[in-house]
Amino acid sequence: MELQDRVVIITGAGKGLGKAIAQKFFEEGASLALFDVDVSLVEELASILDPSGKKVLAIRADVTDEHEIAQAVAKVLEKFNRIDVLVNNAGISRHRTLEEMTLEIFEAVIKINLTGTFICCRAVVPAMKKQGKGKIVNIASLGGRTGRPGVGVNYAASKAGVIGLSQLLARELGPAGIYVNAIAPGPILTEQTAQYPPEVFARWNVGRAIDKDGMPEDVAYAAIFLASDRSDWITGVTLDVNGGLLIR
Repeated sequence: MELQDRVVIITGAGKGLGKAIAQKFFEEGASLALFDVDVSLVEELASILDPSGKKVLAIRADVTDEHEIAQAVAKVLEKFNRIDVLVNNAGISRHRTLEEMTLEIFEAVIKINLTGTFICCRAVVPAMKKQGKGKIVNIASLGGRTGRPGVGVNYAASKAGVIGLSQLLARELGPAGIYVNAIAPGPILTEQTAQYPPEVFARWNVGRAIDKDGMPEDVAYAAIFLASDRSDWITGVTLDVNGGLLIR
């Protein structure tokens, strides 16, 4: 198994991409710390994946609260004694046109998607440095690459920021043996995208090279690769997982 005996933190693990990533990482042998602001969601997932509670820990964690994240990371270290992988998945989207976008809505998305990623990275780095190795996988978006239709200016800006943050941290943390990469998914069928009519989802996929809808598992498999030893000469990369919507 690709992630046997690895200790992995996944933020926003209660549903959507985060839940799929947690399920696939567990199948690959990882021990998991599931962070979510809705603790009931990750407690339910933890009980399904590992009823014994030996390999999966559910923690209520708001990624925008640095003190809460510090306490959550301390709980992970107390239980598992190490942190091998961080998957920064927690995020929200609140689509508006520029003229409809309020400062409050703009900043709310930036705070969770970008600032939350920064806070979580900073929290795990001391443990990874002590170990001499770690892997950070940040979930960005095709919207942060191209400003594609269907995303607001707040979401696109936040995910572009995640890409830039990942590149900078890859350089800064590489000498300590810490790898930092990002994944930029295209439109994925999740609870969030299911809120839109099918014709809207189809419009987002116009120009796709592969006639297959993106599923949460597609992102999870990419995350497994970047978290595993198979990617040990890859850092600072943003991996596009979009069915050929963006080819360059």
